[in-house]
Amino acid sequence: MALINRWLNEARDGLKKQSTILAKPFGLDLLTKAQTEDYLRPYQLASSPVHHITLSKVADVTERSKLIFNQTEVATGHTHVWRLDNLHSDATQLRSGGLKLGHKVLDTDFGTNALFKDLLNLKQRPDYETTMLIAPWSHYWGRYYDYLFFVAAKLCRIKDTLPASVFAEATVAYPLLHTTFERELLAILGVRQENLIDSRTHTVRFSTAILGDNNSWFYPNPADVLSLRRYVCSVMPEPTGPGRRIYIRRSGRRRVLNEDALVALLTTYGFDIIEDQPRSIAEQVALYAGASFIIGPHGASFANVLWCRPGTHLLELFADNYVPEYFRYLAELLGLRYSGYCAGLVGGSRHSHVDDDIVVSIDQFERGLNDLFRYEIA
Repeated sequence: MALINRWLNEARDGLKKQSTILAKPFGLDLLTKAQTEDYLRPYQLASSPVHHITLSKVADVTERSKLIFNQTEVATGHTHVWRLDNLHSDATQLRSGGLKLGHKVLDTDFGTNALFKDLLNLKQRPDYETTMLIAPWSHYWGRYYDYLFFVAAKLCRIKDTLPASVFAEATVAYPLLHTTFERELLAILGVRQENLIDSRTHTVRFSTAILGDNNSWFYPNPADVLSLRRYVCSVMPEPTGPGRRIYIRRSGRRRVLNEDALVALLTTYGFDIIEDQPRSIAEQVALYAGASFIIGPHGASFANVLWCRPGTHLLELFADNYVPEYFRYLAELLGLRYSGYCAGLVGGSRHSHVDDDIVVSIDQFERGLNDLFRYEIA
């Protein structure tokens, strides 16, 4: 995890230097994260502090003396909601979703490097005038995990802060992903289509702006996580029954190369095999909320453990050189049981190995699985 953090920081620093150099001829002042927080401090509506959370050590299910994760204390991101009123006509939203207030470009998420792409795009966007803008995201990238914890969770935080009528009428604008899960989550949160604008296609001008921030790639603030879970689960049927044992396949990178043998083993223990295919949010919630034991290779699908009932067991399969702890953290936060399996020696988390496939030692894995079942029954 430390290696991934270092790689991300180095990449961000390099992009930021490029953007800063390019911004100077345009007379723009790219604020750092700390400068942005200082600038916005007078406009703060709400905040949640850093939380220090102890993550228990995790031994390999096949070899208890081999640690996949040591016990560690992690610091979550702190968060804010800000409201800026009576803004002048030079307050605009960039294509990337970030805000330019006069000459200042704010950093509310993970840097201002998207400005590099913005400044190279000379195509004019028509203006869109609105009284109140909610700007929840300032980057072009975003997949399912990113959208859940960086965009949807921030919108939940803002919704919790504003009066319901104010949130319902505000314009929400950022670089839309145009995915099914985005449309479904926005509908759940009460964002109407007529209030939704793609910042790629329109220059949004506004007199009031509502902003929030993101401050951690790996450890989203507990208040955000629990708020997102509350909003989504409140509109879904309650799970019933004892729960299913499920194995989640992966069709892309990080596949189990001897998956046929693993599936044959798991079916003898009553596991249902779940294919890797598109599912609605409602289907994802039903699948994960209805599970008692989940096994699969590490992947973004496990963001859906957010919908699991407390006590559900997640067992992640890792390649030896890519062992990130996103879902170990979520499991701790949500009261889930958590285990891991790593083929070979645990080599940390090197981003160059993010695509590595996995081979499972079937005999060893069966012994480890039996130990887990005996422990849970006891």
